[in-house]
Amino acid sequence: MNELMLYFIGFFPVMVRISGLVMAAPIIGGRGVPAQVKVGLTLVTTIVLYPVLSVPPAPAAVPAYFAVIIRELLVGLGLGFAATLVFSAIYLAGQLIDVPMGFGMVNVVDPQSGMQVPILAQFQYILAALIFFSVRGHHALFQALAASFALIPMGEGLPRIGLPGAVVEIFASMFYLGVRLSLPLVTGMVLADVALGIIARAVPQVNVFMLEFPAKILLGLLLLLVLVPGYVTVLARVFGVQGELASVLEAFMAAF
Repeated sequence: MNELMLYFIGFFPVMVRISGLVMAAPIIGGRGVPAQVKVGLTLVTTIVLYPVLSVPPAPAAVPAYFAVIIRELLVGLGLGFAATLVFSAIYLAGQLIDVPMGFGMVNVVDPQSGMQVPILAQFQYILAALIFFSVRGHHALFQALAASFALIPMGEGLPRIGLPGAVVEIFASMFYLGVRLSLPLVTGMVLADVALGIIARAVPQVNVFMLEFPAKILLGLLLLLVLVPGYVTVLARVFGVQGELASVLEAFMAAF
């Protein structure tokens, strides 16, 4: 019984870090995933990882042990939140595209978050989720989790002073990623506005305002159809071994 109790005392902080990641991670931590699946995934991952980890002895004092638990939960939530920022950049790209196309006021309910999101943002999120699993981005996420136990050892003190600055840099890089993803289609929409402005000046009899909305929607959908193969390639690189997802997780672990 004493050996079992000692095993559980070392096992529980590892499970708490993994549960924090599972709760905050994109897709697998969404509202549409049953709680039983999340609990099962947490337990299975902990059972697989715990025997190969070098877990330091747990503190004997109860307050110190609870401090370790809280810290492990924050580490797991931070890793999951860092991965979620990559998908937030994809949402941002969809929102930047929806506004010039005329879909800015048309929203649908996202079952993952329960929030209303633009149509193209939801389409891009679903496509990104498919690519995420097809290129084994979930493997990279759990590999980063396993590496976090070496980079962020259990039982250490408070996070480093540079963590807020690193979080701001991650936010900035993800905003830049969202702008990059939306730039080709937004550029096409801007050129369409310029062309319609020229038509309005050259042929005043044409009602440009009645022509603008259907023309821009049709042009936007055609551009989206043309750009989907390149978009898939870019997202595969984002979720790849050396992509933005891995970079964000490494930056967070290095700063914690």
